[in-house]
Amino acid sequence: MELINIDKEMCKRDGICIQACPLGCIKEDAEGYPVTAEGAECIQCGQCVAICPHGALVNGLLPIENFIPMPRERAEYTALSGLMKARRSVRIFKDQPVDRDVLAELVHTAHYAPTAKNTQQVSFIVTADAEKTHALGRAIGEWMATLPGMERYARLHKLGLEFALRGAPHLVVALCDTGSDWALTDAAIALSYMELAAAAHGLGVCWGGIPHRALAANAELASMIGVPEGRKVSGALMLGIPKFRYSLVPPRTPAQTVWI
Repeated sequence: MELINIDKEMCKRDGICIQACPLGCIKEDAEGYPVTAEGAECIQCGQCVAICPHGALVNGLLPIENFIPMPRERAEYTALSGLMKARRSVRIFKDQPVDRDVLAELVHTAHYAPTAKNTQQVSFIVTADAEKTHALGRAIGEWMATLPGMERYARLHKLGLEFALRGAPHLVVALCDTGSDWALTDAAIALSYMELAAAAHGLGVCWGGIPHRALAANAELASMIGVPEGRKVSGALMLGIPKFRYSLVPPRTPAQTVWI
């Protein structure tokens, strides 16, 4: 199938798809219809199909049945802003796992996050078994306690406190390509999507700086969750059901903004 396929009866020749393509893969033919440009290097972003208001275009690399309808109503700003402001870094969790279907939905939503060049390079490892999560947390804690300059963590480890994962029943680890310059950025955006989706489900999340560092630096720890060759740990979230609910949103210092 040709890259760009047009239903001429439906196409209005308005050029919207040509403008939407970020890499100039579409051009106008002598009759004004969109056609594949010479040397086109499509990144399969789907913008050309998604933006056509007439449903006249099909991208040969993207089956039309895999597209989903755009929501008819825009998300209400006050509710969305409130969710973003009210999310907390949760470090106290109930001893109760999150339903597997909910975890899967969070991953599905996070995978819609934008990635550089639409590589969609971010994949996830989720510890669905709480016992495995706790075992990983203990192992990370033991390793952290041995590092120079980590006396604070060594003290917590001696007290028997699970400081690495804070007792969360689940850990979500974002993986990216080893050679990617955009790994940290792509992973951070995807995990931010997941954090907000989790908050909408009433779940608690905390960005896992300690597990991220440990799994990225220690191959033995990484092997505990099966990090494959060619992939690197680029971010992590502890996740579970909050044990307590917050009543107030703490203040922020004024945003430092330069208007030019």
